[in-house]
Amino acid sequence: MNNFDDLFEQRPQAEAVPQKQESQKERPKRQWWQVKEEKHRKEAYATLDKIFGEFSEGTGSMEAYLDVQSRFPFHSARNALLIEAKCPHAERIHDEKGWKDMGVTVLEEEKRLPIIILEPGKAYRREDGSVGQNFYAKEVYDISQTTARDEAQPQVSYDDRLLLKGLIASSPVPIRAVEELPQGRGAVYDPEQNAILVKKGMDAPDIFRCVSLEAANVQLAQSHEGYSREAEGYKAYAVSYMLCQRYGVDVKGYDISRLDGVLQGQDPREEVPAALTDMRDTFKEMNGRIARAMGLTRASRQKEQER
Repeated sequence: MNNFDDLFEQRPQAEAVPQKQESQKERPKRQWWQVKEEKHRKEAYATLDKIFGEFSEGTGSMEAYLDVQSRFPFHSARNALLIEAKCPHAERIHDEKGWKDMGVTVLEEEKRLPIIILEPGKAYRREDGSVGQNFYAKEVYDISQTTARDEAQPQVSYDDRLLLKGLIASSPVPIRAVEELPQGRGAVYDPEQNAILVKKGMDAPDIFRCVSLEAANVQLAQSHEGYSREAEGYKAYAVSYMLCQRYGVDVKGYDISRLDGVLQGQDPREEVPAALTDMRDTFKEMNGRIARAMGLTRASRQKEQER
């Protein structure tokens, strides 16, 4: 029997301003930049429309999306999809200036192949009074497109006990160890106790997988009124998979391919993006709490946000 069971008793309950007159010399440069940015923005939206359409048709790859999102928790679901479409194995991205500030140069032949993501611009008010959000296209490059591409990237591993402490502290409800659970399950949420019950004696990876699944379901239910585990439990399954990917927990037992068709028939303009955003937001929130509970330094968290 492994010595992980004791961990479960440690958790306590404006109005537009007229533009300045531009000189004849400045005007062509600005117009060129605007044309380029608009072209990139339209291409990004076209790419997203295509991907959302594929998910709606049941042909999209959920695994491809989740693998990229797990590496970029601070990026929106849309940007994770845009990164995956252009550079599915991306590990770390910056714009050209960001790389330059770190003493790294984007390779000349790669400057013609940027990854285009969408950054929020100014908010605006629609005619009906609602507030909309403008987005602009931004060129970024993966480390594989730079002079640092051949540098060995540090491999991070986590102590089992530390990782489980992070998971326990991140749970939206208490976690309690019990001797047995029905139907051979490793963990289950008990609404009467408002706690996740986990079977004693499991090893750390099994605990992380089954507890993260239950915790994700609870988090989604707390965040979304009317959440149905039967109808939307695939979201928690995806979140658990991403957390395992992020922290180096074996994911061989996950059958992510079965999620490829869960969005089939859903509206590609509203329902599909909303479902993917639910997964990303829940993953980001749980990941943040795990990282804080594990005592990751401020510098390391900042480094993650730059990814």
